[in-house]
Amino acid sequence: MILVIGYIAAVIDVAQFAPQLWRAMRRPFDRAAMRGLSLVTYAIATSQAILWVVYGFATSRLPIGIPNLFIAPSCGYIFFLAFHARRSDPPS
Repeated sequence: MILVIGYIAAVIDVAQFAPQLWRAMRRPFDRAAMRGLSLVTYAIATSQAILWVVYGFATSRLPIGIPNLFIAPSCGYIFFLAFHARRSDPPS
């Protein structure tokens, strides 16, 4: 039963990033939208997801490791788009 709860939590964990990822994928060149995202938040989210992948597989806790295999690149992609939107701004 506790394993089922872990997998339910994993689905919810992945789902929390899906709307932002979907929006970023639909509008990757919308600089205004991408600048509205927090670089710090997505840097932290990417880092924690990578660490959870390592921890989850090192300790055989698949409900932790597997969803973060999706979350880490998703957050990394959003971070990249937000970072790139700031770097491509013309000087004011």
